[in-house]
Amino acid sequence: MPTILIHSIICEHPQETDMDEIYIIYKGKKVWPKDQKFMKIDVDDTLPIGMRMKVNGKGWLKLELWEYDLTSKNDHLGTFHLKIDDSTGHFSEMLSTPDPRSPISYFLNWELAQEA
Repeated sequence: MPTILIHSIICEHPQETDMDEIYIIYKGKKVWPKDQKFMKIDVDDTLPIGMRMKVNGKGWLKLELWEYDLTSKNDHLGTFHLKIDDSTGHFSEMLSTPDPRSPISYFLNWELAQEA
């Protein structure tokens, strides 16, 4: 059974002019950060995630990146598409944004391991 280790997230260009307040959703549920509503991140920041997930089968795992807004609806910044197959190793995945003209840029550093 494949195991995914999410190591960190890197912000190259946030949505907000100051800092983004980000969180991650998997299958409709917030999975990170566990004990806070969001984590603040700015240009060229790297935040450790340290999340481990067991995955059933091969295919594409989708992690949604959201930006918390206090006074309005939260913003879906985009989705990380992680390919799950028989390989192992360290990977970096770029955020796919809903608007291809968007300057928002994030990378997710992750690892795929195979457990017997």
